Amino acid sequence: MSEGLSVVIPTYNKKKRIHRKKVCIIIPTYNEKENITKLIDALLDVFKDIKNFEMSILVVDDNSPDGTGKIVKKYSISPPHCQIHLLSGKKEGLGKAYIRGFNYAIKKLKADFVFEMDADFSHNPSDIPRFLEAVENGYDFVIGSRYVEGGSIPNNWGIVRKLNSKVGNIFARFIAGLYPIKDCTAGYRCISAKIIKKIDLENLNATGYSFSMNFLYEAIRIKAKVKEIPVDFIDRKFGESKIGFSDIKEFIINSFILRLKKSQKILLLIITSIFLECLLFSIGTIGLEQINFSKLLIDFYIAISLLMSVQCLMNLYMTLYIWETPERMERNKSPKKFLKPKKSFSILLPARNEEQVIGNTIQGLYNINYPKNLMEIIVICEKTDTGTIHQIRQKMNQINDDIIKLVIFDDKPINKPHGLNKGLAIAKNEVITIYDAEDEVNPDIFNVINTVMAQNKNVGIIQSGVQLMNYSSKWFSSHNVLEYYFWFKSRLHFHADVGMVPLGGNSVFFKHKILKEINGWDENCLTEDADIGIRLSTKGIKTMVIYDDLYATREEAPDTIKSFIKQRTRWVQGFLQVFLKFDWLQYPKLSQKLLAVYILLIPFLQAIMILMLPVSLFMMFKFKLPILSTIILILPVYLLFIQLTISLIGLYEFIKIYKLRFNYLTFLVFVITFFPYQWMLGISALRGLLRQIVGKNNWEKTKHLGAHRNIYSSEKTILEKTYETAN
Repeated sequence: MSEGLSVVIPTYNKKKRIHRKKVCIIIPTYNEKENITKLIDALLDVFKDIKNFEMSILVVDDNSPDGTGKIVKKYSISPPHCQIHLLSGKKEGLGKAYIRGFNYAIKKLKADFVFEMDADFSHNPSDIPRFLEAVENGYDFVIGSRYVEGGSIPNNWGIVRKLNSKVGNIFARFIAGLYPIKDCTAGYRCISAKIIKKIDLENLNATGYSFSMNFLYEAIRIKAKVKEIPVDFIDRKFGESKIGFSDIKEFIINSFILRLKKSQKILLLIITSIFLECLLFSIGTIGLEQINFSKLLIDFYIAISLLMSVQCLMNLYMTLYIWETPERMERNKSPKKFLKPKKSFSILLPARNEEQVIGNTIQGLYNINYPKNLMEIIVICEKTDTGTIHQIRQKMNQINDDIIKLVIFDDKPINKPHGLNKGLAIAKNEVITIYDAEDEVNPDIFNVINTVMAQNKNVGIIQSGVQLMNYSSKWFSSHNVLEYYFWFKSRLHFHADVGMVPLGGNSVFFKHKILKEINGWDENCLTEDADIGIRLSTKGIKTMVIYDDLYATREEAPDTIKSFIKQRTRWVQGFLQVFLKFDWLQYPKLSQKLLAVYILLIPFLQAIMILMLPVSLFMMFKFKLPILSTIILILPVYLLFIQLTISLIGLYEFIKIYKLRFNYLTFLVFVITFFPYQWMLGISALRGLLRQIVGKNNWEKTKHLGAHRNIYSSEKTILEKTYETAN
């Protein structure tokens, strides 16, 4: 019932009409038939003694299968001493229910104040007059608190339930930054309509129980006058609790996001502190006959710790960027209806020493659900790679279709960008896309890109998702998988929004003409994807990013530590090469130039930070430092632990989304190996720097075994959907 059902009983005084403030009690329900009529009766009984306010009840029911809505509708027919309203809608979570309720109460019922209240009697209706007393005293946000003096939680709660409540408040207070409030997760609250009108409800980025925290954060931000009154929380007698792990995950993520919303002031403070520290150090040492080298070392490390803290905060912000607003999350979604195929695609498939996987990849690309007359597959190999060439020809003979072409080159350099340029020279279609020899490609990906390009004609590049799958193959695999997950799902959206885009290595779709205009790929660069992305974005070419788990290209993480370090060394060295080309100086905005410098040099910042950690810890224990200096030295470690927490949440989400086998041991190994993995990144960065200094620019190849395909067969993670094709 989208418009709501109401029985309106106006209140009149025969002698004189009295204007009273309107208060609406909003009760979200889902399968609460055992509680709802009892609660309404209890509320009506309390309303009898309330003289200064006009009271009403709004039940927001999420189409309860148990008939809760029907009960309320039938109940509301009999005339009570107040107004009873029913607002029905689809089940979207507690936060969405409250948003619908707020809008209806304020716009339709003209409420001056609204209550948030549970339907399960955990909130005592007899407390309502005390809320209204606080309202009359000038407060516009009154919280029924379990954790102020006089409040309580049930004595019979188990340790898990108590920890859930306590830890939730710790996150809200000390991570999200709601320090003054003792009970940030309380669900029993009275809020002024004036406050609600000032808050953008649709952008609170909370569908579940974290709505309470997010809404409170915004209320405090706009200077709401908040008061906590003690209440006794009562455990439900009937029905079941609706909170689940997804709510806990959303709550934790939102805690960090709210903290990051304050990061601008924090960053300014940190930068100012760096300059003040340097200034004070200079003043303290000028004129001294002998330099205090211990102090010089300490001050240097404090300054570097502050810089590393800024780097960590920036990294956290980009990691969580896509989750900040629902609008950003929508960008990852692919179209539900495909337009008629019109775009033609040339697939460039470079391969070197890929005998084990190339045949399956060619077959997968050929099986794509798209008209064959709008496709061509160009497989590219170097002349001496006879094993791979033999496998390619076998597959070509088996398929027997001239849309598959083999390009063999015999000149140098022998690397991926050189091969791509060879393929580009003969490509004839409108859109150029790149895949790697081990890729597992969704058969509908061209329908997605064809539709998105038709609907966004100003977009020149579309970066689709790439995801490593074998998260449990080696001790470092889960960390590597998570890097891809956050990079393609979140961080690339940030880059696309600011117009400085280092692209991913494959599953990227270019309009053919823009590649021709810049003469293709730089054959001397070890990260040709980042290089071409930066060169194109400096020219204002718009990039769009899509990460949809259904359409993400599946790949495998390296099988050995040696392979991983070689691969990461190549990336780091390539980033350094891109930096030294100085194409990024062509960006029109200073912010884009600074971001380019940050991204291209971040591996070396991470290496410095990892190397600094043991030295910082040693200095903390070796020297008697002021408390503030000690805090600054340990701050990067603290931020790394925050990153670890977010990574664990991301790993759980990845496993859940891709329907992989859940294993607690994987999470334990992830925690234990978090810092060793950071050391591997540091070693790779230093190795890349050394190779660049000595002039070693050869392409170190990573071996592919098809480990991600084994996961496919055992876990059945290939999903199938039927989509309607629009004419």
